[in-house]
Order: sequence, then structure tokens, then C-alpha cells
Amino acid sequence: MQTRKRVYPSERKPAKWVSYSLLFLSAVILFSGVAARSGGDAVFETVATPSPIPLDAAFDETRETREITLNGSVWYALQLGAFETEEAAGQLAEQFQRRGAAGYLWPEERFRVLAAVYPEKEDAQAVRQQLRDQHDVDSYLFEISIPSVSLRMTGMRGQIDILEAAFLHAEELIRQMERISETLDRQEITPAEAAEELNTLREQVELVALRMEQRFLSPRNAAVTGLIGLMRDYAAFAREKTGQESNALLSRQLKYQTIQTIRLLLELTDELRNT
Repeated sequence: MQTRKRVYPSERKPAKWVSYSLLFLSAVILFSGVAARSGGDAVFETVATPSPIPLDAAFDETRETREITLNGSVWYALQLGAFETEEAAGQLAEQFQRRGAAGYLWPEERFRVLAAVYPEKEDAQAVRQQLRDQHDVDSYLFEISIPSVSLRMTGMRGQIDILEAAFLHAEELIRQMERISETLDRQEITPAEAAEELNTLREQVELVALRMEQRFLSPRNAAVTGLIGLMRDYAAFAREKTGQESNALLSRQLKYQTIQTIRLLLELTDELRNT
């Protein structure tokens, strides 16, 4: 795809990302150097009434029951086509991958071919219009909703603290991948700079995954396993980035990984809602 003139206002997100980074760093300080403990896995139940909790408590083995709410989000994807068979969808996906789109196959009732996702509907609509006007490409808006979930969690206080922090980090990871992809499209950063940012994120999520593995012994709850898997999946992706890729290639790969991470988080959230 060609470089886009506008995707979202340039003033978006920096303060929010800094605040999440500080939250994460405080969690690292609190949880680092603590050996894995016994005490069993946490227990999860869906509840109707949420209540706010502090996220910066020091690691504590005290068992407690706490109610938390995982925030929902909505993403707006550009859909290039929808097919009854995976083979037909894959052929279209390959065509658009050569043009810089993610070419992600999203299976539901049919196999949808997605080009990219955006956090704001206006941004997706603007790019859709640009594709139509400048490239004669028709697309449709496909809304991906990750619902909010209220949980009652029983376990060690330190387990609950880091698990909630991990959910927040997964949400912000998706937003940062989308941001980096768009700055590549606008050629505001080089592939080397993008790879450096991606690997900084990788180091952070690997540490979060490690702390969860230390806090929760096997067999782990599906929520813990799912979050660890999501973060390990991103880490494997980022570890392969050298900064020698072209802007277009790295942006395309990043678009694909962003949609992949959204799907993993959606599947995890759906599983929690059915707990």
C-alpha cells in the first residue's frame, strides 16, 4: 500500500503510553527477583458487578478474592473480501500482501481478508476512501469488538496483581504495534528505529510472561496460559526483526501481527466470558 497522508492526529497516545510504561516498570521492580511459589492456581468466576483495585501492590502471598473488570475495546478493520473457502481467501490475501496489506485471514462464518486495523472509525474510513480514490480498491469496514469482562479472582494477591497488569500490557501492546506500523507507512521512522521499538516491547512482554510463569505453577488457568502464549507469540515475531527490512515489508508484517494479537486477546476474552 502507498504511504497514507493521514491516519490519526499526531498528538495521540504518548502520555498514555508513558503512564502504562511507568505502571509496568513499577510492576517489574515489585516482582523481580522473587522465586516461584506454591499455593495453587487462581480461580476465575464471571461476575456482574465490578470494583476498582490498585495495580501497584507489592507481591504478597496472602490469598484473597478480588473482583476486577477487563476493559473492552473496538477495532475497525479494512476488509478486502469474504469467501466461503480458505483457499479462495488465501489467493486474495497473497495478492494484497504483495501490495503492502496484512492479508490476514479472519475465519468466522466465512473467511474474511483483512488489510489493517485502526482504533478509530474515522481513521479507517479515511483510509478506505483513499484506497478507493487513489488505488481503485473497494473495501468494507469490519468491526472487531473485544468485550469487557468482570471477573472474581481467587488466589495469591501477587498473582492477581501481575495478571491484571498483564492484561493491561496486552491491550497497550496492540496499540503500540498499530502506531509503529502507521509511522512506518508515513516514513516518519526507519525500519531500524521501528525494530528497536519492537524489541523494547519484546523485552517487556517477555519479562511479564516470565513473571506469570513464576507466579502460576502448572497446570495453569486458561487465562494465564492464554496471556503467556499471546506474549510469547509477539516475542517470537519481534525477535526476527533486524531493521534491514524495507518500510513496506516491515509495516505489512506488523499489520499482520497486530491483527493476530487482537484475535488471540479476543479468543481469551471470549473464553473468560464463558467461564
